[in-house]
Parts: sequence; C-alpha cells; structure tokens
Amino acid sequence: MKRCPTCQRTYTDDSLRFCLQDGTLLLGASDASASFDPSATLQLPASAPGRDEPPPTEVLGSHTLPISVPAPTATTPQPRATAPDAQAFAPTASPPKPQNTGLIVGLTVTVVILLLALGGVGAWVLLRDDQGKETNGKPPADNQNSTVPQAVNNGRANSNASASPSATNAPAPSPSAPAPSIDTAAIRDQVTTTLNGWAASSMAHDIEKHMSYYAGELDVYYSNTNVSASRVRADRERAYAVFSTIDIRLSNIKVTVDPSGQRASATFDKTWNFEGSKYSSGSVQQRISLIKAGERWLITGEKDLQVYYVNK
Repeated sequence: MKRCPTCQRTYTDDSLRFCLQDGTLLLGASDASASFDPSATLQLPASAPGRDEPPPTEVLGSHTLPISVPAPTATTPQPRATAPDAQAFAPTASPPKPQNTGLIVGLTVTVVILLLALGGVGAWVLLRDDQGKETNGKPPADNQNSTVPQAVNNGRANSNASASPSATNAPAPSPSAPAPSIDTAAIRDQVTTTLNGWAASSMAHDIEKHMSYYAGELDVYYSNTNVSASRVRADRERAYAVFSTIDIRLSNIKVTVDPSGQRASATFDKTWNFEGSKYSSGSVQQRISLIKAGERWLITGEKDLQVYYVNK
C-alpha cells in the first residue's frame, strides 16, 4: 500500500509512483514515519545517516506521463504538479456512424410511388370490368360462350382444363328485335295524297274537311309557334268569306321521311289565284311538317320558306 503525503490519499496499486490527485510522489508503508516537506513538489525518501549519497533516480513506468517541474524561484511560488487526468487514458468511444438519411428518404418515396401505381392499375382493372358488366345489362362479350381453363399445375398449364360451369350454363342473350323496315316510297305517296286533299278542300271552301288535315296544335304556323288549330280555322273562314274563287296549285313536291317512319316534311312550290271582293295571287316556296296518327298524316307545321311574287 502507498500513501500520498500531501492529500493523504492511499493507493493499493504498488506500481503507482505519483498521486493521481496532486502528482506528489507516493510513499510506501515503511516510509510512513519519514519526514517530508509538504510544500515540496516531489517527496524523496531520506538518505541513510552518515551517507551523502544522492537519492536514487526514479524510473517512470510506461503507463505514467512525464511531468515537467519548473525550478522554484524566490519571487515565483512553486506550482504543484498536476495529476494526470485519468480520463485522458480512458479509451475514446468512436462516434456513431451517421445514417444516410437521403437514401432512406429516397427508398421510402420509391416504395410509396410503387404502391400508388399498383393501386391505380388495380382500380383501372376493376372499373373496366364493372363497365363491361353494366353494358346493356349483359356480361362482357368476351366472357360469353367461352371456357375458362383451370389453374396452372406445377408451372404448366393443364391442357385438359374443363370449361367454367357459369360460362357454359349461362343463357345466350336474346337478340334484339330488328327495327321494322320503312317503306319510304309508300310514305311519300301518302304524304303527297294528303297535300293534294288539303289544297282541294280549301278550293271547295269545305272548312270541316280542310281542318281534318291538321293536328290539334301546330309547332310552327308561319311566324308563330305552338299555335292551336282554332287559329288556323279562323284564318280560313275569313279567307273563304272574302274570296269566292280560290285556286291553288302545288308543284315540285319533295318529301323527306324521318328514320322512325312516324314523321315527314314536304317542300313544294305553291301558286294561288284568289278572286272575290278582293284579289290576290302569288307564288311561294312552302314547307309543311306532318306526323303519322294511325293510318293518316296530320299537319303540325306550316311555313313559307321563300316568296317568289305576290299580287294584291
């Protein structure tokens, strides 16, 4: 055991030579009674009586740092040796390796993008399948009357896969009824006959027969729209009261038939000569619209497209 004569700290390690607290030379147990100067930097053991030999030279161990001690002067107080810091000999822990934050962020973004892309593809496939199922209330055409192969066994397709029962047992869609054929030539003849009867009834002053060629309401009546048939009757009655002679001629009749076969329009040149208490003559290009009601064609529109001449 060794003791520091300055701070009185004891050490059990016999290999130590200096105090770790203040750097003072440690004394062994046999030197405990030796005299020493507390203010001295190094405490050396007293020499034997009758011998003026210098104290033995201390050999510093490899584990002890050398301490430079300046010579004391009269004006400068002698500094004490600083004890070597025990932490200076402690092994320095290596700093933690910095993490590559940029690489982690990049990988995270890449994974998120891949997941979004896979989700978008899945949603597109589901929507496409739903649209195919909703078309005309029937399953997609590719799935009708087709067989579904069984799953692949050990990486090879089963050549003897049976057809899906739902596909083979599904009832075949009933074909839609074909649209009835339209006899355009017959419709043109019917419309032309209606126009001739319409003009003849006006020349005969037969108001009832003449109004039988009109529907209850006209979509167009010259410059007016949505006109009741009573308005047409009133105009005809005034004309019959003024003109005792009414002559009407129709020419260049062109009939256009609607694809449904339920509507038609006729464009023609109308030339008239009215005589009575007043006189009127002229020629116009007129268009009449008709709709089929049962076996008859009724007028739903009457309009002049172009005026060639008018004499009054």
